[in-house]
Amino acid sequence: QLVVEQFYDRLKMNKELRDLDFKKNLIAKRDLIDAAKALENESDIIAAFKKLQVLHEKWRDLGPVAKELREDIWNEFKDASTVINKRHQEFFEGKKEEERVNEEAKTKICEEIEAIDLDSIKSFPAWDEATKAIMDMQERWKTLGFASRKVNNQLFMRFRKSCDDFFARKAEYFKKTKEDFAANLEKKIALCEKA
Repeated sequence: QLVVEQFYDRLKMNKELRDLDFKKNLIAKRDLIDAAKALENESDIIAAFKKLQVLHEKWRDLGPVAKELREDIWNEFKDASTVINKRHQEFFEGKKEEERVNEEAKTKICEEIEAIDLDSIKSFPAWDEATKAIMDMQERWKTLGFASRKVNNQLFMRFRKSCDDFFARKAEYFKKTKEDFAANLEKKIALCEKA
């Protein structure tokens, strides 16, 4: 009889402790749900997403709640998480679209530079005009954001090479023209001396 009474006392105590545990876990999980819902107002979606991951880790570390509440409380937390995850996904989709637009704009600038017919430029004013156009394209390039990682460096190398080729050809033209001028000057001086 004594052992049976002790058994039921312990069983009752165990049930009370388990109910207390369930109650504490429920309060802690409600706090996590409130914290997850508060992340909806966070302006920095990346930071909000990282904080949500921490909340999920804490959720996993907490013990269970009463059986009849488990599904409802999980669904409430999951719904709050879905809002943040959706904003996070939309942010990166927007970023991808922005990178695509930047890639198109950078490609267009590269094509504009490459379309300049360097062989047709035969005078100082024409070179000055082309230089202004190149400088304008360089300024436009600086205003653009990044393209996707896999093409951004390639586009920059293409842009840099096109600009370098242009300025190398310009320097070559100016050097050759100055040499021609110097040779013509020597010929004229020789004619003057002969005269």
